[in-house]
Amino acid sequence: SQSSGINAEYGVFRPLHIKGEWKVLVVDSLGKSIISTCLKMNDMLDNGITLIETLSLARQPLTYLDAMYFVRPNRENIKKIRADFGDNKGEIDSNSGPLYKAAHLFFTEIIQDDLLIELAKSDMAPYIQTVKEVNLAFLPVEERVFSLDNPNAFSDYYGGKVTEQKLEEIAEQLVTVCATLDEAPCPKVRICNSNLDCVRRLAEKVQSKLEKYKDVDILTANNRSQLIIVDRGFDPISPVLHELTFQAMGYDLLDKNKINPAKNTYTLENSSIDSENKKEIILDDSNELWRELRHLHISKVVEKVNEKTQALTDKYAKLRGGGGGDANSLAEMKSMITQMPKYKREEANHNCFVQLAEDCMKAYESGTVARTVTLEQDMATGFDSTHRPIGDPMKDCVPVFVKTTKDGPIFTAYQKLRVLILYVLNKKEQGHPPTKETLGKLITKAGIQKEEDAVNNLAALGIDIFGNSEIPPRNRPRRKERDVSNTFQTSRWTPLVMDIMEAVVDKNLDPNDYPSYQADTQNNNDMEQGVTSLRAHGKKNQPVMGGQRTGPKLIIFVMGSISYSEMRCAHQVSEGQASMTRTGWEVIIGSDNILTPESYLDKLIHLND
Repeated sequence: SQSSGINAEYGVFRPLHIKGEWKVLVVDSLGKSIISTCLKMNDMLDNGITLIETLSLARQPLTYLDAMYFVRPNRENIKKIRADFGDNKGEIDSNSGPLYKAAHLFFTEIIQDDLLIELAKSDMAPYIQTVKEVNLAFLPVEERVFSLDNPNAFSDYYGGKVTEQKLEEIAEQLVTVCATLDEAPCPKVRICNSNLDCVRRLAEKVQSKLEKYKDVDILTANNRSQLIIVDRGFDPISPVLHELTFQAMGYDLLDKNKINPAKNTYTLENSSIDSENKKEIILDDSNELWRELRHLHISKVVEKVNEKTQALTDKYAKLRGGGGGDANSLAEMKSMITQMPKYKREEANHNCFVQLAEDCMKAYESGTVARTVTLEQDMATGFDSTHRPIGDPMKDCVPVFVKTTKDGPIFTAYQKLRVLILYVLNKKEQGHPPTKETLGKLITKAGIQKEEDAVNNLAALGIDIFGNSEIPPRNRPRRKERDVSNTFQTSRWTPLVMDIMEAVVDKNLDPNDYPSYQADTQNNNDMEQGVTSLRAHGKKNQPVMGGQRTGPKLIIFVMGSISYSEMRCAHQVSEGQASMTRTGWEVIIGSDNILTPESYLDKLIHLND
């Protein structure tokens, strides 16, 4: 379960709840995102939470209530917490008295000893009743997908703005992912053969922190589990391709008023399902039908939804007035009445996905996607649908760049940009990279001068699009050969992360492509074992990420962003293992952010802003 780490039944807040008593929950930005992802309103009430407030904002005193803080354990937050209890040594403006009756401190990761000592010796110490390290500093987006919720990380990494302190924070977040897996493994760290220094710097800090967590028994030594860190430049194709599986297609093609990536919701307007004008469903792991449909090709989704709808109709035939007529007894009538609400809920849920599939197909067929998707696949793979090399694809790209009607260009700037990036990458792969002059002419012809930085900034990802010597070369792993004869022609491309996952599972990952990283851990003495009076060391939390199989874990972290197609790969490889054995590999993938293709292009365009 994606929320089991802090939910109502198993969560860290639960032991503090006394029936009839209420508490305030105070959060920082990360804590707020985690709570929003993991807890629903009923969960908060079950945990005795009556109000959620933001640590950085001014708040009214509630001296009759205890406060539970769910925050990162950094110096800035500690100062603000101390100020909440009138501790003027917090070095920021403090109140004349305490805001709350008592403090229960839940930290997203390990608190450094100097900050713990500071709390122990502070004027607010008498108010502190609980200190616990939750080791949950990320968003469990799906069972096998996580986000560190760092919106600026992409520009920090690739715009050369990332600081050592920021890398420390990201490394700490990554290590808490390991701490929330079943058996809490301490994995071997590997990196891709990157030409970017930030990959090595992050791996060094991750390795150091893994050792620290292992030293205090939060992580368990595990020689098989692996954490592989790659930069976004290792696969620049997957983030820009049109993917025709259900989840990826919906988030890519539909407007945000229909499908909201931030909230993971889908909204139906003028629905005939009930009397309301709008109906909203949450697209997460709690929806069994969504879990079953999200990674299917759109054509399979339509078939599966119709099949499921018919099965539902047959199951509740009597409730619909068929299949046997009226109830023959009071007991049968009572049973039918009891089942009616469940049937209505299931019917509404099915109808929502019927509509979502129709919206996706409408956006695909009525727009311009259907005209470019095969071209995109040809350029991404280097082969056409008959598996013949495509040669120079320029003649097929020109209509996308220049075709217009009396109302203006047929293709949007972002559609042109996606095709242009794939063209440039294809030419580079063929050994004939375009010149700057040629690229400039294409950009002018396509009328996307405002967006041209997206292409130029590929160099910041370590991609030498012009074939010059300014960018250090990077050795690309050899692609796995795949039989695409039974694959949809519009879905021939396989993200590179799938190659990594399958190579690890098949025990043939090339260590030259993904060398193990060993950090210098001689300076790991900043987590001494002397301060234990406030720190809570209990049994490990319930698993938050992944399932509860006993096999090794493979965690892949893509620096900056991942796409929905890459998320799909983690599910497919894990589920393939699960069908064979409970001790098979379990694959987890994550990044600083999950981006749609347009959001990814925006990050590239504004990389240096």
